[in-house]
Amino acid sequence: LAVSTGAGRGPVHELSLAQAIWRQVTREMERRPECRLAALSIVVGAFSGADPESLEFAVRLVAEGSAWPTAEVRIRTEPVALKCRACGRNYETETLDLACPACGGFDVEVTGGRDLRLESLEIVQDDETTDSS
Repeated sequence: LAVSTGAGRGPVHELSLAQAIWRQVTREMERRPECRLAALSIVVGAFSGADPESLEFAVRLVAEGSAWPTAEVRIRTEPVALKCRACGRNYETETLDLACPACGGFDVEVTGGRDLRLESLEIVQDDETTDSS
């Protein structure tokens, strides 16, 4: 999923993201009509522009009106991954301090933590066999 960032977003932003995620879930589940959705896992990058708690709430809200209202929603946050252009060090941070821990430089490239993605679905077949895809 592509995520736009920006100030002034509110819960509507996460709701539209949840709806986009749910469209992906629905497409996959339509390929498996004999199965039910047990859980879905979502990765939220620290620089994705999405609030994990608001997104979880929005996904649960969208799920309530679906064929899989009891599916468990699992959200995993991903820290910001950076590469220092000055010294070449790769590092992660959970704060807004982006300075390179090796050289103190601020000329950095964001290499991870911008994504918002549906990571996996846990589905259960009629015979109760679990399949993670």
